[in-house]
Amino acid sequence: MHPLMRRFLDLSKVTDALEQGPGDDDARALVAAIEADGKLKQQALASKGKQIVPNDLQQRLIIASTKAATQRVSADPTLGPKVRAAIDAVVAAGGAEDEGLSLVYQSVLDEGFGWLEDPEDFDATFLGETLDALVPLATVDTDAVEAWVDAFVKQVDGPQRPLRLAVAESLLEAAWSDGPQPVAAEHVDDAMDSLARSVASNELEQAGAVLVEFLRFLHEKKLIGATRLARLTEIAKAAALAPEQGDGEEEEGDDEDGAGDEEE
Repeated sequence: MHPLMRRFLDLSKVTDALEQGPGDDDARALVAAIEADGKLKQQALASKGKQIVPNDLQQRLIIASTKAATQRVSADPTLGPKVRAAIDAVVAAGGAEDEGLSLVYQSVLDEGFGWLEDPEDFDATFLGETLDALVPLATVDTDAVEAWVDAFVKQVDGPQRPLRLAVAESLLEAAWSDGPQPVAAEHVDDAMDSLARSVASNELEQAGAVLVEFLRFLHEKKLIGATRLARLTEIAKAAALAPEQGDGEEEEGDDEDGAGDEEE
């Protein structure tokens, strides 16, 4: 998680910056983001000292801190040019600058909250990979997606193709139904949930393996960075095994219940 976001998860530090005035670049960026969001400043100050902060306020403050962190990332000598390249790629593909900036916001938020990795650490390398991937993602269109899926399916013989197609479509529906974006942990989970409902239980582990192959395929297209690929691979493999393990636990519980009934 970016240090600015981690620091201002604490509402008292947010209100201090708003009341006393920002004392450094991170605080200045946060105050500017809050002041640009209508009545957010007033609502944040009104919640000072309260033990329970309304969920809506918490979410709006996280969005503001994400925008502020993005502003600080944009000023970074290493990450800043990657931010500019990502936005320029979206604009060159016919999108608006705000669309490109929205994808950058999403990438900063994803780095901070989207993974099991320690949020105390800011993984600049991972964020840099994600920003790099936004450039080719900006050029993705329906024709490209159809060609990729076709190529991926045809990498295997006929009998194996239906599962390959189902896996590719499940992930793309989960990740890109609202437009191309970095594939996230939740997208892999959603794809595996969909596959669990559509394929036989004894094929689910194989479906997970095929999903990993498709993630690698997208990595070769530079749409997924190496670190993201490694994280998503772990999630896909765990999700493919989870239903099987859950079934085993349920059967064990059923046996115990049955045994108890007999004793009675």
